Amino acid sequence: MRQPWITHSDSTMTRRLLRLLALVVALLGAVSAHGEVITVASSLPKDFLAIYKHAIEAQYPGTRIQYVNFPATHTVSFLRDRAPGNRPDVFWGSAPDIFLMLRRHDLLEPLGKIGDPGIPEYIGHLRINDENGFFKGQALSGYGVMWNARYLQARGIPPPGNWQDLAQAAYFGHVVMSSPARSSTIHVMLEAILQDKGWQEGWALILRIAANCGLIAERSAGVPSSVSNGRFGAGPVVDFLGLSARQAGNPVAFTYARPTVVSVANIALIKGARNPLGGKRFIDFTLSAAGQALLLRPEIGRLPVRPATYASLKDAASYPQIDDVLAQAIVDYDPQVSETRYRIVAAIFDQLITYRHQDLVDLNRLIQQTRQILATHPDPLAEADIENAQALVFSPPISEKRLPELQNISDAPADIARLAAYEAAWGTLAKTRYAQARLLVEQAQTRIRQSKSEIKRP
Repeated sequence: MRQPWITHSDSTMTRRLLRLLALVVALLGAVSAHGEVITVASSLPKDFLAIYKHAIEAQYPGTRIQYVNFPATHTVSFLRDRAPGNRPDVFWGSAPDIFLMLRRHDLLEPLGKIGDPGIPEYIGHLRINDENGFFKGQALSGYGVMWNARYLQARGIPPPGNWQDLAQAAYFGHVVMSSPARSSTIHVMLEAILQDKGWQEGWALILRIAANCGLIAERSAGVPSSVSNGRFGAGPVVDFLGLSARQAGNPVAFTYARPTVVSVANIALIKGARNPLGGKRFIDFTLSAAGQALLLRPEIGRLPVRPATYASLKDAASYPQIDDVLAQAIVDYDPQVSETRYRIVAAIFDQLITYRHQDLVDLNRLIQQTRQILATHPDPLAEADIENAQALVFSPPISEKRLPELQNISDAPADIARLAAYEAAWGTLAKTRYAQARLLVEQAQTRIRQSKSEIKRP
C-alpha cells in the first residue's frame, strides 16, 4: 500500500525498492545456513555501517553482519510487508520520530537490560532510552548547517550562523536541501524551526530557505555531497555528516544552527526478527565501551551517549562537547508532536516546494529584484504589493488550529484518502497563490516604472 508521504511519481521507484529489499532478505536466509547472520536495517551511511560490521565480525568469529540500507521514511511499510520471522533483526537510525512510529505500529521488541551500565538515563534534559524499553539511545545527534568555505569565500558570502541566514538574499541559488518525505533528519530540522518559531512563522522561514535553494535533492545524502564537492555553498545536515566531511579533508565547516535540536539516535530490536538473539548481541556491542569508542572515529564523528568515552579523545578541543551542544538546543522540543504530524509536514513541503520548486525560485528571484529597485526608488504602493505577494508565497496552506484533524493519520484507506484530498487541495492552493503573487510583483514593477517616468518628466 502506498504511503501518503510517497508521491505518485515515486511509487514505481518505491515498489522496485521494496522488491529489491525482499530479495536481499531472501538471500540472507540462504547465507544463514553457512554461519550466523545478523541483519540490520538502517538509513545511516554505508561507510559508517561498515566500521561496525568489521568490528563486530572480528569480535564474534563466524558472525556475518548484513545491512539493508534504505530511507528511514520507508521503514514502517517495509517491515509491515515482511512476515514475522522474515524481518531484519535490528533497526538503527538518527530520527527519534521513526522509532516512535515503529513502537506505535507494534514493530519493536522490548530490549531489557542490555548495554554499558555507564550510559545514563539522562544527559542534560535528554532522556537517552525509551521509557517503555523498546529502543536504546546509541548516540546523540545535533542538527545545523554545513557550508563549503571556498565556495562562499569566492562569492563574498558570509558563513551562516543560523537558519535565518540561509533565507537571506545573498544565499539565493546557493543552498541545497532535501524533502522530509525522503529524509527523516530533514524532518527533525524542520520541526526544530516549527516548534521554536510556531507554525505560521516557522513555515515562512522554511519556504524562504527553500526559495533560495538551487536544488531540492532526491536523497538526503545529496546535501552533504553537493556541499563537499562545491556544487552548492550550504545546506542543512545532521552533525556527523558535516563533521566527518571536514575530517575527510573537504573544505567544509559545520555549525549547530539556532534553533537546533539535539536528539537521541536510537537502536532497536525488530519484532518478528529472523535472528533476535543475534540482534540483541549487535545492539549490546554498539552500546559497549568498544562500540561507543567507534563513534569518535573521524569517518563517523558522532556524540557518544557513554560519557566516559570522551576521555579517550586526543584532541578534545576540536570535537563538539555535549554541554555546549545542549546549550544551543530547544529545551522543550517534543518528538511526540513531531511524530504525530510527520506525514502532514512532508506533504505540505512537497506540495508547496518539491513539486513547484521552479515556480517558487522564480518568484523569489522577482521579489528580490523588485526589493533591490525599491531600495533606491521607494514606492509605498509597490512596497505593499510585494508584501502581499510574500504573504501569499511564504505561508502554510493550513492553519495550526486545523492540525488536530490531520494528526496520527493511519494506514486505513479512509485516512489515506482524506490526506490525499488535502494534498490535492494544497497543491491547487499553491498554484493559485503563486500565480496571484506573480501578478502582484508584476504590478509592483509597473508602479515603479511609472514612478520613474513621472520623476524624469520636466
